[in-house]
Amino acid sequence: MRGLNHSSKQKEVRQFIMSNNISIVGILESRVRADNLDRVTRSIHKQWKSCSNHSVSLLSRIVVMWDPACIQFVPIFVNEQAIHGEVSFPNNMRIRISFIYGVCNRYERRKLWADIIHYASSFRNEPWIILGDFNVTRFGVEHSVRNGVTKAMQEFNNMIRSAELEDLKGSGMHFT
Repeated sequence: MRGLNHSSKQKEVRQFIMSNNISIVGILESRVRADNLDRVTRSIHKQWKSCSNHSVSLLSRIVVMWDPACIQFVPIFVNEQAIHGEVSFPNNMRIRISFIYGVCNRYERRKLWADIIHYASSFRNEPWIILGDFNVTRFGVEHSVRNGVTKAMQEFNNMIRSAELEDLKGSGMHFT
């Protein structure tokens, strides 16, 4: 969501969170300035907490916000393309969660693939969900151009197999 610095976008996010009873949200391409993150978070919900990848990405590609009255979120590893963390629930259940925003460059995404494969072995015995935009599709039919299988798609599929991930069926809009 571009332009989260603007109050109209903050209102949109707040309404989405409230209408869907959401306790944690990852916002991609937020462009929230580091000095503005706390104000933006309070504008969306006064009691919520947030973290971002400002320390490694000046444009704050990823912002995670959560309701500390419902869950706790602890970032484990943050880089330009991902925020990996742990969510703790009041019943002491814990899950790992990764918010991904892959860069458009196939060669730079290889760092992301290596990170995911690394964390897959570390998180092997724990529930883990990966959410976001990898900036590559698995199959040609998932792409608006549909020009067959590219090298980037092959690398993405190899990472999914190597990390032993399951690709859940999507619903809703397929192209943005």
